Amino acid sequence: MKRSSPAARGGLLAVLLGLSGLHGCAVMDADDCARADWRRLGEQDAGQGHGLDRLDDRAKACREHGHGADRAAYEAGHRVGQRAYCSAARGERHALRGETPARLCLEPQQADYERGFSAGLQTFCRARKAYEHGRAGGDDPRTCPESWRLDFETGWRLGREVRDFEQRRQRLLAEAEEQRRRAENTQLKPEDRELARLRAAEALAQADRLRERQRSLEIQALTLPR
Repeated sequence: MKRSSPAARGGLLAVLLGLSGLHGCAVMDADDCARADWRRLGEQDAGQGHGLDRLDDRAKACREHGHGADRAAYEAGHRVGQRAYCSAARGERHALRGETPARLCLEPQQADYERGFSAGLQTFCRARKAYEHGRAGGDDPRTCPESWRLDFETGWRLGREVRDFEQRRQRLLAEAEEQRRRAENTQLKPEDRELARLRAAEALAQADRLRERQRSLEIQALTLPR
């Protein structure tokens, strides 16, 4: 798999800006507002992944209690927290988990985070990793560059198909077990018990057929490039 250029990676994150976001409600009571350390609050909020819009929530709450907010101090602390939060390790971890880039790390763009996110994509977008992501129920985050989309979609769709077969198979096994219990229920009419036995057998047969198809796909997945 080819590496993307720094410009391409930067373009990718810029495009994804609209896909990601963090927002939360910052409730502060009168005592909190009276003794607020706005620089510490800014650093704390950034450290939890919140953008500067968090300050608006805090400032609104404090205005209701007759207190103002120190925007300059908050922003200074926020920059410190942002640098700590937007590390290369976190960027790589987000990419490997199939997450979109953290908005906090795109406004302004953080070089360490971008470098880590791009490194994570080089693994995440490979067909075998995409298969594992899809097999676990992960969605397509649309983060893979166009040049890697085919590899990702091939693996991801295969993983989702295997997961679908497994879920259907488990439902059939549950149905077979329920019908088996009915077939053993001596309080039911003989004809109802016989019908339950037939239904249990049919559900098991369908589950076996699905398992064969699932196994075929799992073998196919072994050939995917890692």
